[in-house]
Amino acid sequence: MHYRPVRYAAFLIALTLAAQTAPAKKKLLFLTHAGLYKHTSLGPAEKAVIELGKQGGFEVTTVEGYKQDAAKIDLSFISAEYLSQFDGIMMMTNGNLPLNDAQKKALLDFVASGKGFIGAHCAALTFYNYPAFGEMLGGYYHRSVKQNKIAVLKVEDPKHPATKMLGGSWPLVDEFYLFGTAPWDTSHPDDNIDVLFKNHIPMGFSRERVHVLLSLDTAKTDMSDLPSEMKSSVDYPQAWWREYGKGRSFYTALGHRDDIWSNDPVFRAHILGGIRWALGMEK
Repeated sequence: MHYRPVRYAAFLIALTLAAQTAPAKKKLLFLTHAGLYKHTSLGPAEKAVIELGKQGGFEVTTVEGYKQDAAKIDLSFISAEYLSQFDGIMMMTNGNLPLNDAQKKALLDFVASGKGFIGAHCAALTFYNYPAFGEMLGGYYHRSVKQNKIAVLKVEDPKHPATKMLGGSWPLVDEFYLFGTAPWDTSHPDDNIDVLFKNHIPMGFSRERVHVLLSLDTAKTDMSDLPSEMKSSVDYPQAWWREYGKGRSFYTALGHRDDIWSNDPVFRAHILGGIRWALGMEK
């Protein structure tokens, strides 16, 4: 006559054990501090990533860095101890942010220890004064191809979580980037600089360093309205990944438009796949 209470108690115990053994959700820190230029898409990006976290099974911490004045950015909270509570860090930042050497090292050590890094759009304009960051991210911004440019992206890896939803190509309106190809040199002072803010590029992008996911398809994109240095034979990578120590680094140049974060399900799937891959949630 007592089997029902016993069975119910066993059920509760099973639920408790399941909760105890279920893996904790991955935790992502998202920084949007702008030291050079404050993209209007930073707010929508924070909102979108929080939503994607709920959809994708990870928790997102934001600090609304984009609301801070460029001259008063406060990143004093960044330390090895603070970062240790997270499984990954996402940056949609720009400029030589006010981190001291120990903080910068803590950031890179965090990723190299086995954690994830996600860089979006203007992250490639971050830390021109710290080449080790560019090594981890994969490259530095040289110039924009064009804002609100209609382009066709070639999907170079259709199996990666950030691109598996795209098929063979992806037509898109956004701002696309060209990256520095070599360290800035005094003998060629006009080459390999950030053309917007004149930062010297400390290291060049190389396909040997990263695995390219997306690039501009020059055969399907109208290149006639682009600057003369951008010949159709030039390589235009727009998203890639690399291993960094024991960690994973993912970067996409996309995300300039405000509405792409809120209204474009394909772009959101691209971002979500990149985040989940960097966090080790997908192979």
